[in-house]
Amino acid sequence: MPENIRSTSRDVPLIQLGVYQCRFPVSEDPSVPGGYRFCAGPTSPDRVYCDHHHNIVTAVDPRRARSGLHFPQRRAA
Repeated sequence: MPENIRSTSRDVPLIQLGVYQCRFPVSEDPSVPGGYRFCAGPTSPDRVYCDHHHNIVTAVDPRRARSGLHFPQRRAA
């Protein structure tokens, strides 16, 4: 099973999602309007994704974190 899909995902079409249900797309399904099914796990009032999918979406890619780009600091005049 792919990392972004949990066994607790309910895999429902967008039209069936209620308030405070995760809107992370977990599978394609051409038979439903919009063509996708969503997690539908519980969310907090200030988020559109459940905790699991929020962590995936906001994760920092470790390759970018250590890219080695350093900007020279300006000296005071």
